[in-house]
Amino acid sequence: MNHYPNEIQDFHDTVLKLRGITGIESGVDNLEPIDSVMLGFPPFAHLPHGALLRTNGGLENEVLIQFELETDYSLDSLHSIEFLAWFVRDSARGGTAIQLRPFALPPDSPHGRQLGTSLKYHLDLFVGGIEESLEPAYEILRKLTQSLELAITLYEIPIK
Repeated sequence: MNHYPNEIQDFHDTVLKLRGITGIESGVDNLEPIDSVMLGFPPFAHLPHGALLRTNGGLENEVLIQFELETDYSLDSLHSIEFLAWFVRDSARGGTAIQLRPFALPPDSPHGRQLGTSLKYHLDLFVGGIEESLEPAYEILRKLTQSLELAITLYEIPIK
C-alpha cells in the first residue's frame, strides 16, 4: 500500500467517492529535465506528451502530479468521468494548470490481447515554482479538493 502526503490522500479519497471509480494512484515527476527526445522512451510513456511537446519538455521548477484513475467500465463510471472532465476543464478555465486524458496500453502485447482491459484516465496537475518543497503544490491540491467536494455537493453527484 502506498503512503501519500495528506493533501494527495485527501484528493484520492474525494475522487474515490465517485461511483464507478475503483482505484487511484499518483506520483510526482520533476519535469524540468524532461525534453522531447526523452518522451520516446518507455519509462516516460505515462507523461502527457502533447502538453510537453508544446514546450519542448518540462519548464524550470515544474513538477507534474499525476493521478491515474481506474474505473469499472460501468455507466456510473462514465458519468463520474464526465463529471470529472467538466470539473477539470472548469478548473483549467479558472487558472489551474490541469488536464484529464485517457491512457491505454497497446492493443497487443507479448502476454496477449490488452484491448478492452487497459483503459485508465490520467489527471495531470502541472505546478511551477517548485524550488525547495512541494508546499506550493500541496496548497493547490488542498484548494482543488475543497472545490471538488463543493462541486459534488452542489451538483448532487451520486457517490458511493
